[in-house]
Amino acid sequence: MDKVIVELDSTKGIEQILFLNAVDRMNIIKLEKKDEKVKSVLFGKKKNLGVKQVLDCDVMIAFMTNKYFEWPANNIKLMHGDQIIGGDVTDPVKLQEYQEHSGYCVLGNIVIALDKFVKIRSCADSVCMVVNPKPFPYIEHIPGISDALMASPSMFADEYIRSRAQIRDKKYCVGSFLLGFNIKNHICATQTECASAKSIVY
Repeated sequence: MDKVIVELDSTKGIEQILFLNAVDRMNIIKLEKKDEKVKSVLFGKKKNLGVKQVLDCDVMIAFMTNKYFEWPANNIKLMHGDQIIGGDVTDPVKLQEYQEHSGYCVLGNIVIALDKFVKIRSCADSVCMVVNPKPFPYIEHIPGISDALMASPSMFADEYIRSRAQIRDKKYCVGSFLLGFNIKNHICATQTECASAKSIVY
């Protein structure tokens, strides 16, 4: 597990690392379920598949990021049934192009195709925001580690992680992520690290 920490510490943009125990897992599950019940006027319901997959991993860690961290791209999709009507765009050049195009609506870094959105406004089925996980290749080369992935927590879970991390400079840390991975053998070095191992299923 020490090698995992070394890799995370050396990854550009990662500010603080936090091992999550069984109580943390349970609290995050509750907060994510709370978030799923909160419907957005534009985006409808939400499915955070990324967090669910991280919670199913053997080990779960949270980390804070600063502005230099390379945020995952294309992990948010706005779905209406099986149809994609929008999603996140991280490239500032492309985002500007969408902003200048009359066929799209840009909210933050979320781009929505207006023709598709208008067609579904009268439908009974709401839009669903799907948040997918992203591979986390920085630790995959470590012996005993597999299936490493990262996920964006909900606003509620993000606030919880920030409170647990006891951040001194909140302005410097711009976001939080959950990191999950499976272990092929027993590599926990301390009781704290072992507490991050899965004991609750979402």
